[in-house]
Amino acid sequence: MTTHVKPPHLEAVAPGATESNPRTSELVTRIGRTYRFESAHYLPLLPEGHKCKNVHGHNYRVEVIVSGALDARGFVMDFAEIDAEIMPLIRKLDHRLLNEVEGLENPTAEIIASWFLQRIKGCESVRVYENDDCWAEVKSSLLLS
Repeated sequence: MTTHVKPPHLEAVAPGATESNPRTSELVTRIGRTYRFESAHYLPLLPEGHKCKNVHGHNYRVEVIVSGALDARGFVMDFAEIDAEIMPLIRKLDHRLLNEVEGLENPTAEIIASWFLQRIKGCESVRVYENDDCWAEVKSSLLLS
């Protein structure tokens, strides 16, 4: 079990910041967590002859970023709370043919990232790696305005 201790430079960020220090109410904290799963897929909309039109697999890595103000505990969200939301999603995808999962009939990395983002409360962004060199990232449109 990990014990979270707030560093001294974050003490002023605690909820209930006073008007004498308005800057603390402007701060947004970001936290991230990485997950992994292994799945197969094919990309049905690619032309004949493209290697990714055939069934193949990846060892996916998913990075989830959640942001917000600190709560009374000093968390944006407890990592265990993130796990509780994301692990059921990972279990839906792990060792599956992604094309058979609702919403992933054309499972590009971009669509997989969007699929996760739409299902995670308070999520700022999701990055999906198909391998060490290739990734796609989707950010919440609320952050882009």
